[in-house]
Amino acid sequence: MYGTLRDIKPLIALNDNSLALFVIAILLGILFMVYFFIKSYRYAQTKCKIDCEKYYFYQFSNIDWSRPKEAAYLATKYGLILAKDRRRRELFMQLRESLDSYKYKKDAHEVDEKTLNYYNLYKQVCDESL
Repeated sequence: MYGTLRDIKPLIALNDNSLALFVIAILLGILFMVYFFIKSYRYAQTKCKIDCEKYYFYQFSNIDWSRPKEAAYLATKYGLILAKDRRRRELFMQLRESLDSYKYKKDAHEVDEKTLNYYNLYKQVCDESL
């Protein structure tokens, strides 16, 4: 018994699915992250829409008119963002025509009553729509 050699049994073939399971786990993780990002983006977009408009309206209504050139640029910037519907777009176009005379000059003169009236009317319409 001790002197005879026994045959070694052949190796058993095992199905190794670890690579496939790893790839599936990575793909599921990526899909979950994309789904979570899209849901978060949509939630932030709906919540920020109201808050951002209020922020831009606050910035628009607190423009310092003592420096007419900078004020004209800021009023154009925030006014354009707030011009969402037809009425506000029409009023903004009137305001922008008045503001153009202050934007492109080196030393702009004081803001006249007509421009301030357009500004106040546009501000009032934007406030009503928020």
